[in-house]
Amino acid sequence: MAKKCIICEDPARYKIKNTSDFYCTQCAKDNFSDVNMLLAVEEEATLLKRFIDES
Repeated sequence: MAKKCIICEDPARYKIKNTSDFYCTQCAKDNFSDVNMLLAVEEEATLLKRFIDES
């Protein structure tokens, strides 16, 4: 299930670490001065998959 932006409901590309707050690219740019400080959803999914595979 794809995550959605908490502001506009578009598909999310970023999230705040250790929260369930997800943002689309435009809302992330509008609300944060540096989107590099946010986690890319794809990176987070890869880490989770790796953790599951190692278990």
